[in-house]
Amino acid sequence: MKEEDDMLSSARVSKDRPTPELLELSSIPTEALARLDRLATASVLAAGLAHEIANPLGVLLGALDALERQVRDLRRHAAPSASALAALAGDLELSSTSAGIITDLVHDFQTFLRPEPRRAAPVADVREAVERALRITRPRLHALARVDLELRDALPVAAPASRIVQIVLNLLLNATEALASRSRAENLVTVRVDVVAGRSLIEISDNGPGLPETLRERIFEPGVSDKGGRASSGLGLAISRDLARKMGGDITVSSLPGAGTTFLVTLPPAT
Repeated sequence: MKEEDDMLSSARVSKDRPTPELLELSSIPTEALARLDRLATASVLAAGLAHEIANPLGVLLGALDALERQVRDLRRHAAPSASALAALAGDLELSSTSAGIITDLVHDFQTFLRPEPRRAAPVADVREAVERALRITRPRLHALARVDLELRDALPVAAPASRIVQIVLNLLLNATEALASRSRAENLVTVRVDVVAGRSLIEISDNGPGLPETLRERIFEPGVSDKGGRASSGLGLAISRDLARKMGGDITVSSLPGAGTTFLVTLPPAT
């Protein structure tokens, strides 16, 4: 672990400015690169997560304030009315729901950042991993685009769930960067999970400007960047494909200028 930490600290890489030290992925352990990418992704998502937490937190604080007033009123009455008890129960339920939303958001984020414990033959649920990635990126994604989600069949994959979450997060963030210059009403991101030819497939599409052929051919190379701001500006896509291939799968891209971009992740089933 110390060796990986030293690599991470010496690299000093952001998603926007990859340093030459990381342009050769083969020279750095996959786990170190994955941890580095998780930290870079976390920095992108942190502001949106804080905003997402602020909403249920405000509801929770308001409900708790109402509960405090109601309890004071109840103390002044020997036999509280049915309506007073109903209001009290409603605010308690609202408080519980809001606290649950905050807990789930923080848990998803912490789970993404924290390396999964080493254990023999981990098996991941693809649909659950995709849903977790969507929850984590929701503030940023929903601010920029409508989302069409289609969860069909999926086969268990022999890999830590965090790896699939990381791949999907990178592809979703890639889509948001492709759509960032347009209004939300114009933008659509489609996420589909299915089984094709005995493999789990994750398809993430955007209806953005698409990729020029010269960039499409090099989109998975570390440090390749579209001058228009396409999200291959760092290591996310390169690391994602590396992770997918180490699971026995792959990531491919199809795109035409003006016709959007689609990434396909294929993963073999656990045996």
